[in-house]
Amino acid sequence: MIAAYLARQNAALARWRGRPRPFSWLFAPSMNAVEFALRNTIASLVALGIAFWMELGEPQWAAMTVWITAQGSRGESLSKGRWRLVGTVLGMVGAVTLVSAFPQAPWLFIPALGLWAGLCTGLATLFQNFRAYAFVLAAYTCAIIATGALNVPDHVFEIAMARGTYIFLGVVCEMVAGLVFSASLAVKARRTMKAWLNEAIGAASHLIGDVLDGAAPPEAAIRAVFSRTLKLNEQLEFTVVEVGRSDHAIACAYATIGILSKIVSRGLGMQARLSTASAISPATLTDLHEAASFIRSLPTRLKDKTMRAALRAELTQLRARFDGASRLANESSETRLRPEEIQRRSAEDRIILHGIRLILEEYTTLLLYLEADPREALAPARFRLRRVVHLHAAFHNAIRSAIAICLAGLIWEVTAWPQGASFISFIAVVVGRFATTDNTVLVSNRFFYGACLAALASIIPVFFVIPTGTGFEALIVALAPLMFIGGLAARNPATATAAGAYNTFLPALIGLDNHARIDELTWFNATIALVLGLGAGVLVFRCILPFNIHQLCVLLRRRALHGLMRICAPRRRIPAENRWIGLITQGMERVIRYAGARLTPFMELNLHGLLSVMTLGRNLLFLRMMARRPALPSELAELIAGFFTGLGPHLLRSAAREEAGFTRKIEQSIAILRDRLDTVGEETRPAYCEVLGSLMVVDHEWRNNQTWLDDRSFRRALQQARLEGV
Repeated sequence: MIAAYLARQNAALARWRGRPRPFSWLFAPSMNAVEFALRNTIASLVALGIAFWMELGEPQWAAMTVWITAQGSRGESLSKGRWRLVGTVLGMVGAVTLVSAFPQAPWLFIPALGLWAGLCTGLATLFQNFRAYAFVLAAYTCAIIATGALNVPDHVFEIAMARGTYIFLGVVCEMVAGLVFSASLAVKARRTMKAWLNEAIGAASHLIGDVLDGAAPPEAAIRAVFSRTLKLNEQLEFTVVEVGRSDHAIACAYATIGILSKIVSRGLGMQARLSTASAISPATLTDLHEAASFIRSLPTRLKDKTMRAALRAELTQLRARFDGASRLANESSETRLRPEEIQRRSAEDRIILHGIRLILEEYTTLLLYLEADPREALAPARFRLRRVVHLHAAFHNAIRSAIAICLAGLIWEVTAWPQGASFISFIAVVVGRFATTDNTVLVSNRFFYGACLAALASIIPVFFVIPTGTGFEALIVALAPLMFIGGLAARNPATATAAGAYNTFLPALIGLDNHARIDELTWFNATIALVLGLGAGVLVFRCILPFNIHQLCVLLRRRALHGLMRICAPRRRIPAENRWIGLITQGMERVIRYAGARLTPFMELNLHGLLSVMTLGRNLLFLRMMARRPALPSELAELIAGFFTGLGPHLLRSAAREEAGFTRKIEQSIAILRDRLDTVGEETRPAYCEVLGSLMVVDHEWRNNQTWLDDRSFRRALQQARLEGV
């Protein structure tokens, strides 16, 4: 009885400990969060003090720049600071140009400002990371400077230079604080990079091991590995800033990520090979389990640098074991399988063994680039993942930004609101700031909530603390605790977006000045302009070309099928495999980022379809590349050429006819290869097995993905999703 009571108490305590605590980031922050908040609070106050000492007109911009530039890693902060300076200069040039061109013509100035904002946000969509941020900053910096100089157009150059001074001061203070708080930056960056790569290799190897053991991994796990590789590919840009662009290890790290994506894609193909095999011999099953065990052990063994040479040698031996040609050529070798045993194996066994060998070849290349030996003749650019440009999204962002600026100008013109210039500036901030995000409605809402919290928090220093003192010390007492809390919130993923708005707008709402403090009426007018401007920006994303997940899925499908048609067109140039994988994985990442943990059946259908078409396209690419081999038997080359003849886009053929013709060609080619496989010589049989294996994977993915590939089936699924509102 006592034991049962204690068990219930322990269970209740465990449930209490496991409950989510929404404010744990504030009451029990990590040391990393404390260091981040303390570092940037000090840097922002120092920047503010220097701005006061220099008697700059709007010193709050120096403190705001520190918080805008501050990021989780030094590489991110340095990169953002550098591109912030570039964006500020572009915005200054744009503002001076617009005000000089249209000083007394508001309805020439406002459309021109809208066109500038549209151009910048459209270009931002075509870039990634903080290069995109530079264009975003150019958009709203131009709006802030230009609208602030409308009353005094003769002084637009001085206003622009003052803004540049604030930005430069804030960036320098943040960089100095970061250097003080961090040491051995390059060494830590390389160590972190290697840890990231080992984690990614571990996740991918576990997945490949499951495939080889016959335990098909869930698609969520596959998508998670692809998402990890994409995120790591983006994060390496900041490691480049910390280590140096010329570092050979960085280039090889990019290649390692691309090879890792290929390995996971090979695993999907292997899963299809195993699914289509009617019977697998016990010897082949043993080989599968042996390869799975070796691949699973790789991440642990890679941690020991002294083991890498031995690991590569062992991998080479394992590849030779599965290489049928080498075993037939050397009958007295020490491999476990003998030629007479190979003769008894079925075509399915040969295809599976070839699939294992392909995966092991990719792992051999992976280890080569992971080691990054400068003495090796490596070509990292060949394997690096390439980003896909989204022209459709860029056009939408450009149109949305231009319309939003023009509507804000119309409101200002009609109402003659004294805060109308600030209203336009805040709308420009919102439409520019979130032009490069996918779920713009959700993110802009959080940003708006953070600005509202900044307005509430500013009441304490404006109304109670600052009036009691006249020195900079009183300002430190008022601002430091609020800034520190904002820094802690910025390191919590759930509150990071809101904290970004809070930290950005808090110094602006306090109304800092050398010779006067903000009065209640001015604070109220500024706060109303901020809240209404940001709120209007949120409405812009809801009303003007709003983001639609169904439209995104249709666009991604159209782009993937167009890429598939290009692969099949024999007269077209063969696309690079890393570009094909990058196109599909980046599309999946966009859907996952939008959905988060709330994946609907229609999103699942599209993610499954994209995974399937990636495997299908990669095997078609393999067939086209194989047809170019000089040593390929002529009859096999003719068969591959006949398979691709007539495929590709054609204006006079319907989609249904294209699908029927593709299905018929797959069936005919597989039947011909199966008939010839028993009659060809042993020297050409491996090539026949390679082609047959790829065609079997293509057939499997084509037949099992018709709901997504077939136009009518996809339209029905789309209509059902729209009716259900999911």
